[in-house]
Amino acid sequence: MLNLSVNVQTILAGLTIGLLVYYVIKRMRYRLPPGPWCIPLVGHYQVYSSKAILHKVTELSKKYGPVLRLSFGPQTWIILNNNDVVIEAMVKKKADFAGRPKFNSGEVFTEGGKDIAFTNYSPTWKFHRKVAGKALRHYLQGNLLENMIQDNTKKFLAKMAEEKEPFYFKDYVNLMIFHQLYTICFGEKRPVDDPEVKAYLKLDNDLLELFGAGLLEDIIPFLKDICPTAKWKKVTKMIDEILQMLHKKFDEHKETFSPDINRDFIDSLLMARQEAENEGDEAALERLDDTYLVQTISNIFFAGVDTTRFTMDWFVYFMTRYPDIQIKCQEEIDRVVGSGHPTMKDRNSLHYTEACLFETLRLGHVVGLGVPHMTICDTQVGGYDIPKGTIVAINVWALHTDTKYWKDPEKFDPYRYLDEEGKIKPTKPESWLPFSAGRRVCLGETVAKPELLLMCANLLQRFDIRLPDGVKANPEPNMKGFGIEVPSDYKIVVKERIRN
Repeated sequence: MLNLSVNVQTILAGLTIGLLVYYVIKRMRYRLPPGPWCIPLVGHYQVYSSKAILHKVTELSKKYGPVLRLSFGPQTWIILNNNDVVIEAMVKKKADFAGRPKFNSGEVFTEGGKDIAFTNYSPTWKFHRKVAGKALRHYLQGNLLENMIQDNTKKFLAKMAEEKEPFYFKDYVNLMIFHQLYTICFGEKRPVDDPEVKAYLKLDNDLLELFGAGLLEDIIPFLKDICPTAKWKKVTKMIDEILQMLHKKFDEHKETFSPDINRDFIDSLLMARQEAENEGDEAALERLDDTYLVQTISNIFFAGVDTTRFTMDWFVYFMTRYPDIQIKCQEEIDRVVGSGHPTMKDRNSLHYTEACLFETLRLGHVVGLGVPHMTICDTQVGGYDIPKGTIVAINVWALHTDTKYWKDPEKFDPYRYLDEEGKIKPTKPESWLPFSAGRRVCLGETVAKPELLLMCANLLQRFDIRLPDGVKANPEPNMKGFGIEVPSDYKIVVKERIRN
């Protein structure tokens, strides 16, 4: 026992000395960005463990500058905190910042880095993303997406109409979006109370909670092989359940696939692979095996579920907090749509409603720190050196509240996005990056925007949405994951609107 204790102490001492030597050498070789002092190995614990991490990082950037260096455990992170340095890194530097860091949990969830969202930048990744983009274009042809959204939205709004007492909107929107992505990806229209959908929604929520609190195995990688924590075992078991479900759905589609019938996004991916086969591109097909395609579905499904349901939760929160803005949206919807239901064709005329959605994407902190990037070579940003292999994150919350670009940034103001004629401006505002930028811009943006707008328009067309009598909106958000914030729990009352 004594020898074991000595050995552990020796290892820890060696690690500490090694890290200090590495740090000194690195400081001499590179002009690294500034940041506050921290305890070696532990890092800036009060920052990365805080529920107010977005605010803490932003405050530190005001002291140390827009390119901020922090330590999350033994890992060095660079946080970019204004539009200028983000555009320099993600757009002007092209691929320099297009990598992704490798985390143990990510390797398990992506089956060894075979997805698009979290895997590192490489020729295989570029090819894989190109194929996924083609599949999305296949999928968006015609009215397939619109019909799925309309069907799902209609049945959940009908259930909401039955509520006679105040209720939690998130209970409905979580299920509605999960059903929606179920239909988009798998072509399945499930009953509202379907136990399978509810089971996977619970899995997704539980995983988010565990990831939000952090995993020790992601900070100390070798721990998973020596002495994995109970949390790690629980997470990997849950991930395995999810992957089994996705592979089962994919295998079922392969057995019934017809290149002439596009039922859902899985079929769109299989069509893209069929095109590669027809072209005789054997090298391409090696990079399009079943696991890669399943991982693409995983990205669309789970990233789409979480960002969409959180955005809808924020949208309804803002509509209840600002009833005058809700009324203006409804007046526009009534004028544009008339007696029918909102459709994709109405999108180009629902300017004010879409501006409210854009403002929700700015103020609703769904992607506060985004997905971490990693430098694939030695590079620079903001006048500082960023060594190869450094983790880099975008503080989207800081960009979206920067007083240089946003007057009264805490104010919900849809007119920021409208021209003098009340139409959506042709170019997006500077420092507005809910879908990121550059090589790693969100793959699902083309689906998310019309999907969200159609749901918002249908919701406001049917209901007046209010908080219960005597209840005021709680402006303090809840942390839902690392840098992800959602509205504090709130109940709503809905009343069917009478339209002429």
